[in-house]
Amino acid sequence: MVGELVKSEKQNLSVEIIKKYICPKATDQEAYMFMQLCNLQGLNPFLREAYLIKYGDEAATIITGKDTFTKRADKLPQYDGFKAGIIVVDNSKQCQYREGSFLAPGETLLGGWAEVFRKDRSHSFRNEVSLEEYARKKKDGTLMSNWKSMPATMIRKVPLVQSLREAFPDEFGGMYSPEEMPVDASSLPIYTEGKAPITIQDHEEPIKQPQKKAEPESSAVNTITAIVSDVRKTMGINEKTQKPWAKFIVKCGDVEYSTFSETYAKVAKDAKELGVEAIINFTTNKFGNEIKAIVASEPGDVA
Repeated sequence: MVGELVKSEKQNLSVEIIKKYICPKATDQEAYMFMQLCNLQGLNPFLREAYLIKYGDEAATIITGKDTFTKRADKLPQYDGFKAGIIVVDNSKQCQYREGSFLAPGETLLGGWAEVFRKDRSHSFRNEVSLEEYARKKKDGTLMSNWKSMPATMIRKVPLVQSLREAFPDEFGGMYSPEEMPVDASSLPIYTEGKAPITIQDHEEPIKQPQKKAEPESSAVNTITAIVSDVRKTMGINEKTQKPWAKFIVKCGDVEYSTFSETYAKVAKDAKELGVEAIINFTTNKFGNEIKAIVASEPGDVA
């Protein structure tokens, strides 16, 4: 059950408000899942606490404002602080785990680490991540502005929010920071009630899914709430374009659901690791069950 901290933040969002003032390109299903997350976690997009971002026909990405994690953690009675820093090879060729984000000239940045403490736990929640895995690039192959100008600051944030999510799944379940997702944290949209959002342009070019022939498809969108038992990735080459594609299979019990969205796959993986249920919106066609939206739930939640 979500803590009193979250339940006290009642939202007045609707699918119509989200599509008009937050993300006009979003589908009804994507807007609904964003609304559900904001309601469950007490997030207000007009206070820059949450964003719904969509590029073209790609799946929408839901991210949480960078300051929301630490501000919310400070209000939790069980929270006992954190340590965070970077992993570097210094000028003497030694690998160091350094607190903060100071990087000297000539040193090589490898990644980031973080450790979150709870007063009611005997062990901390620690994560380490690789810079190579998370450094975000634009579609022309160059680094996004923040990752280019301050990579140490950016990579330090990633394991911190991961550790907070593992330490407090009720308060942070389904929430992802801009640094974890393929968006430029320096160019997030600005939402204002009654006005269309100021959109961003700087983003990672996603791997395109292979083109399929037009076919009749059921328009019915189904919803399940289930435990994720496995998430696996398959890859291939489009025969016509010779470009690579990646597809993710999310398994719940004996049923499989597919998606070309790395973001959706990440949500499913986190739900599996945390042992919480996932709320999945999907349609069914001759290729199987295709995920239209997904968010991490909590034990006992009802879709």
